[in-house]
Amino acid sequence: MNQQRAAFLAGYLYRCPAAFFLILLTLVSGWFMWYPDRIPINNGFGFEGAYFYRAVALDFYRAVFVEGVNAYSIQRILPFGLLHYFFRLTGIAFTDANLLRYFEWYNLVVGGLVVYYWDQLARLLRLGPAAVWIGYLSLLVSFATLKYDTYVPFTYDRTALLVGLMSLYYHLARHPGRLLLTALASLLVWPTALYCNIVLLVLPPFLRLPRRGNKPLSVLWAAGSSLALAGLCVLTLYIKRIELGLIVAPMEYTVLPLSIGLITLYVAFTQYEVARVLGASPANLLKLGEQVLRQPRAWVAVLVLVAAFLGLTRGLGRQGTEHLNVATFLTNMVYGAVTRPLQSLVAHSNYYGLPVVLGLLYWRRVLLAVRQLGLAVGGLLVLLLLLSVNCETRQLANLLPVLVVGVAMAVQQLKPRPWAVAVTTGLYLVQSKVWLRINAFDPTFGQPQDQFPLGNGPGSEYVWNSPFQAYWMNVGPWTSNQFLLIQAVVLLAMLAAIRWLYGPVRLRKVNTSAT
Repeated sequence: MNQQRAAFLAGYLYRCPAAFFLILLTLVSGWFMWYPDRIPINNGFGFEGAYFYRAVALDFYRAVFVEGVNAYSIQRILPFGLLHYFFRLTGIAFTDANLLRYFEWYNLVVGGLVVYYWDQLARLLRLGPAAVWIGYLSLLVSFATLKYDTYVPFTYDRTALLVGLMSLYYHLARHPGRLLLTALASLLVWPTALYCNIVLLVLPPFLRLPRRGNKPLSVLWAAGSSLALAGLCVLTLYIKRIELGLIVAPMEYTVLPLSIGLITLYVAFTQYEVARVLGASPANLLKLGEQVLRQPRAWVAVLVLVAAFLGLTRGLGRQGTEHLNVATFLTNMVYGAVTRPLQSLVAHSNYYGLPVVLGLLYWRRVLLAVRQLGLAVGGLLVLLLLLSVNCETRQLANLLPVLVVGVAMAVQQLKPRPWAVAVTTGLYLVQSKVWLRINAFDPTFGQPQDQFPLGNGPGSEYVWNSPFQAYWMNVGPWTSNQFLLIQAVVLLAMLAAIRWLYGPVRLRKVNTSAT
């Protein structure tokens, strides 16, 4: 009888995974509320949380309208503004303990909304149980969600994931009004939200172009984008010799040409492949442009969004004090791309886990799946791949749903058995490091002058088995060479395991005629 009940429960959870993941998020969040493992820097507020956003949470009006927030950081103030006015409405005291506890509950609620919107998107796309599970695992079972969001709770990352997923759903569900509202809210959550939502507002969902005659443009796009990155690397590192100015993993200069060459080839290959699957001939692109221009409602929405963005960043945001201006962003991207050869692929797999591994294994199927969703979703994939050269994976939070829906639809075709999905769940629960007590590695935790996890002496943050790496090994640019190699081995092991679990793939011949 017990075996029958267990089998029934397992079958129910497999067919209705939303319940499983809601329980998982609740258990993980509750565990870390009861047994905290929280970053000790700045009394638990971390870095940006302490330097920019704690003041917004304490006094939103004064911080934003009187003292001012720089034009970059002001694009991430929504979660902290919600905290401030919730505390004022309920009369909760603005103590540090209450601020952190609020965000632990807030992130749990946001996680529940991620479950809800993925469930809605999966229903819209008529995904089967295995594909739905893969989507949940890709969104929620990773270091990013199960460990980072609990170790550094005073942050906006999970909110960025949610608004990216909401925008994708409202675009595909043909709800332009809700998409615009989500886009406006997203301006206060994530800097790339403007560009992503303009694409989703302007291009109709499920729009596909005939691919005949797109090879020359595909070659041109791949060559231009890859050579632009290579030129940026040479300009930054060899001509202007711009220093990053942050304590990150030291540049491996002996293999720097190899690093630049490999990341250039990565961009050339991925952009060519995407352009070949999504693109069209110049004549068809011209017709598309004419069609897009004849959408007055869409352009009104875009004008509203752009006006709100300019009002926020140019009108309200403080100028000349940007936390991350264009020049700094490009410099960060160069170092994130070439400090070590192909470090970004290893970092992304370590941080987000399953969708990166599935994307690498079934790349062609993912592209074809994204093509089915339309040119707008494909445009977001192009942006994701361009930004993915930077190994600071957190920057991709709002774009992750695009990759997730692509790999889920690819798995839909692979039809893995339930036991394979169950093994995958176990593997990525382990890789998520939800079990890792980071502060247990710090012998000075809680004492005066506590430096964890920064380190105090030159090079100390890169020492093998250094306690500082318990945290920094998960944040790409700050991963030591030793732990990067370990993670590369883990990536190879995961590639082999997932390939074995999901079986060999023989792609059907793709009809390159007009569709």
